[in-house]
Amino acid sequence: MRKKNVVLDEVPAAPALTPDLVAQLKKEDMKQAIVERFRRNGEAVRTTPQRSGKRSSYWRPADEEC
Repeated sequence: MRKKNVVLDEVPAAPALTPDLVAQLKKEDMKQAIVERFRRNGEAVRTTPQRSGKRSSYWRPADEEC
């Protein structure tokens, strides 16, 4: 039931997809993915705690032959 004093605005929810628009959206998506990737790497480096104390006398580096 519609009221007489209400006007419905029928505007499409999204613009029509064109090849140019799809290409532009892909570029923006790739830029955002790069930003998020480096942001996550930067946070991982910052949150790594520093080791305190000495290493065990039994510590050895990994073999390079593996």
